[in-house]
Amino acid sequence: MPNALRTATPMGDWRSFKFINASGVTLRGVKSANADAIGARISYLYLIRATVGALLEDAANGAEGVLIYHAEKILVPKKTELGDTFLPGDRVYWDPVTRLVTPAYNSAYLWIGIATAPAARGDLRVEIDLRGERAEVELVLPA
Repeated sequence: MPNALRTATPMGDWRSFKFINASGVTLRGVKSANADAIGARISYLYLIRATVGALLEDAANGAEGVLIYHAEKILVPKKTELGDTFLPGDRVYWDPVTRLVTPAYNSAYLWIGIATAPAARGDLRVEIDLRGERAEVELVLPA
């Protein structure tokens, strides 16, 4: 399985911050989510305050965690339903319920970046340019 946190240059353009997990549950990091995700998609993307990012290591309730909110190339878990395919340049939306990404616009989803590589419907992950600090609900006006 490819490393979910690979970049063009090691730690090339990652940005992160530390936080205290006050969610009441253990948040799953990349390593344990990938180890447990055989045939399933366990997301390691979380919304911390107004920022979406990838959690590196598990963070128990009350413990400190590190959230990567900006990465030039990162593999993230995607939806496989509804023909979710990505092409480079597609907008990437994050579903706060499933914590998976999709190219399909929905007013409840947050726009968190763009796809940097293609991903077929059955692919479990897609490579994106993550800009979680700019996570926002995108307003699409009727035509």
